[in-house]
Amino acid sequence: MISPKASLSPSAKASISSASVIRRKRIGVSEQRIGKVLLCIFTPLRRYSLFTSPCFITLFDICQSLLRYSLPTIISYDIIIKFYTMRLISIFIFIFSCICLKAIAAAPDGTQANAYSYYLQGELPKATAGYLRMAARDPSNPEPLLNAAMCWRQAGKYRLAAQTMDMAVILARNNPDIQAETGWLKFHLADYTAAKAAFELALQLAPKHERATLGLASVYSNLGDREKTVELLNRYKQLRPDFAGVDYIIAWNYMNFKMYKEAETALIEALRKDVSFTEARLPLAGIYARDGKFNEAWNQYRRVLDYAPGHPVASKAIKVLEGKLTKQPEEILPPFKITRPLTMEPMDVINNLSKSVKMRVGIGTGKTGKQGRNDFLKFKSFEGLTITGKTSGKLYAEIPPDQEWTVESSEERTLLKDSSGTIYGRFQGPLILASKDAKNGSVIFESSKKCKNPWFAYSDRQYRGAIEIYPIQGKDLGVVNIIEMEQYLMGVVPSEVAAQWPYESLKAQAVIARTQAIIRRARGGAHKADGYHICDGEHCQAYKGRGNEANSTSRAVLDTEGELLLHRGKPAYTFYHSNCGGWIQASSEVSGWGDSSYLYDHPDSVNPPPSSYFPKMNFRFKAGGGINISSETALSPWKFHLWLTDNPEANCNYPGKVRAAEYRWMKIIRHKDLDFRVKRDYSIGDLREIVPLRRSRSGNVNSIKLVGSKKTVTVTKEHLIRNLLGFAPLKSTLFEIEINRFRDGRIRNYWFYGGGWGHGIGLCQSGAAGLAGKYNKNYLEILEFYFPGTALRKIKYIKKKG
Repeated sequence: MISPKASLSPSAKASISSASVIRRKRIGVSEQRIGKVLLCIFTPLRRYSLFTSPCFITLFDICQSLLRYSLPTIISYDIIIKFYTMRLISIFIFIFSCICLKAIAAAPDGTQANAYSYYLQGELPKATAGYLRMAARDPSNPEPLLNAAMCWRQAGKYRLAAQTMDMAVILARNNPDIQAETGWLKFHLADYTAAKAAFELALQLAPKHERATLGLASVYSNLGDREKTVELLNRYKQLRPDFAGVDYIIAWNYMNFKMYKEAETALIEALRKDVSFTEARLPLAGIYARDGKFNEAWNQYRRVLDYAPGHPVASKAIKVLEGKLTKQPEEILPPFKITRPLTMEPMDVINNLSKSVKMRVGIGTGKTGKQGRNDFLKFKSFEGLTITGKTSGKLYAEIPPDQEWTVESSEERTLLKDSSGTIYGRFQGPLILASKDAKNGSVIFESSKKCKNPWFAYSDRQYRGAIEIYPIQGKDLGVVNIIEMEQYLMGVVPSEVAAQWPYESLKAQAVIARTQAIIRRARGGAHKADGYHICDGEHCQAYKGRGNEANSTSRAVLDTEGELLLHRGKPAYTFYHSNCGGWIQASSEVSGWGDSSYLYDHPDSVNPPPSSYFPKMNFRFKAGGGINISSETALSPWKFHLWLTDNPEANCNYPGKVRAAEYRWMKIIRHKDLDFRVKRDYSIGDLREIVPLRRSRSGNVNSIKLVGSKKTVTVTKEHLIRNLLGFAPLKSTLFEIEINRFRDGRIRNYWFYGGGWGHGIGLCQSGAAGLAGKYNKNYLEILEFYFPGTALRKIKYIKKKG
């Protein structure tokens, strides 16, 4: 603790010390008096049945504990005297509030295991009651009260959470984390005076406390003090320089102070750190439009629609701005064009690959893996093309190199036009497009605004193998890439991970992508009815074709050619995701993901340093590969909150290789925006409450309750939870929600603090890069870390050369 007396003279220190003793005695007497008053009130009530519940007994015992503890030495007694009075009044209110809650009247046994189990199951009142019983049994320990407060907060009961934190503060006044989180609860209740006092205490205890610095800045912002707000936000940015949320918060406050130029700079910086930060693009577009920079505004709104198709604000703004542009849209946001054949460093991977089974890959698919609106497609090949009928095998056309032809959807038929625009033929069955160079050639789709599918409208696309085009009844054209497995993987691996990542992590990615593809090919999967084995989006695994290939990833495919990950002789479910946020989620805890023994939860860390998060952690690489994990690594509600809002060590926290915005992120969503989204999708009426319920041990939210004026809905699917919270999906379900209110109690906005990107099950791609780069693990060790108990083998049905 930093002492405030360090720069004072000995006499001054002595006078402060004596005054402190007197004040402490006075405060101790006041504490005992109020404790006695509370006992006088509650003791007679215990004879009545209503007040013999475990919850009341718990609170009665807590009141008794107040008599046994006086205040410890603290930094600023002037602040504490004012603070203490408010806190004891809050405790009094808290006790009566708890008595009125029916759900707590039948509290469960107060054990850590039971309370934590209720917390994970989303039974928050029972969890809270359990933690309060623990607090009564161990009245000197603030931890149960802290856990109870976090359960109250998750349930949306902020006043009860704040009052519970008040009791914890009495037991641990010198803990800056407790002071800071008390401040945040007060802040979200619009009690800025109490919040300011708590944040200031936290900063006296820990001058570089990140959450307290941000909290105090937020208080000053709401009090209208621009100078102090900006000063504190700049200090916060120094504490977390790589966190995109810093710049977003700074911009948010600049906007409130009408400092638009400064807000523009901060928003651009936020997007530099996190290009997917849709919430930063909207205000930036607004600033550009306000300044008459219509081209720049259009560009930002267009990018918003790339991440959040159908966004109402962006969709409307695009139409308004189109008449004010000084350039054509394709000049403002030029499409990616393929003007010459792909050239790479000398490395003949394609000629060294054996023949392999063929995959059918749906191209240009949407979020659910279904075909997009492919009503118009323009195509060519540098080597020349042939067009044949799939069923008949008849050759319909030979197209010279670099000559552009088109296909259109016309009355459930495929309309083929040559380079002059002349109709070449109408076809009812599927057509096959293939390069004349079967091994090294490719088919190129040229970008065209005529196509309604954004995948083909804004970028050229290039694919090895053959392309099948067929009419879909009432749904334009279907596009499928027919390609050999290993060539397919050459387009998958660099689409899923960065080609510059440590090489062993690229090999691990090649193995699990191959295993995923084999499973989907053999079992049909979700897209059997769609006419392909696998889609090209995140619904299955990303695939951007030949135009995305790189030497390093192609070499990784070759070096692991034919290798699969097996469990008990069958291909393992090798799920993977971009970034787990520091903790792998078990598949059994997520609706619809099955229960595989090798897909269990564990921290994404190797020999982590001792910390307050994992006091009993003991897991490491075993001699034969894999990891040993203790049974006591789970995070309590309080420690989970500290862990998620911090920047802790993890394999996937890999600065320089992995974007910080993928490991830790935040967003602020206005109530009216979230209300609009939830009303539209779930028809619940006005949104009144949003409560995360069930969580995995990893902390991921696996069910969430939406309370509306018309009805209440519980959402349990992982992708639906991510998609409903804002116009652009959340990066993951590893998040907490803090609800910010006006003074009159109305909800102002929602603060989301989150970690990771993706579902969090199986292999963490960023963590694999960290294992390879930070800890020098090879791809076999990486696979064993994320899929313990599996084995690597070559598949038998690869056709050998010769």
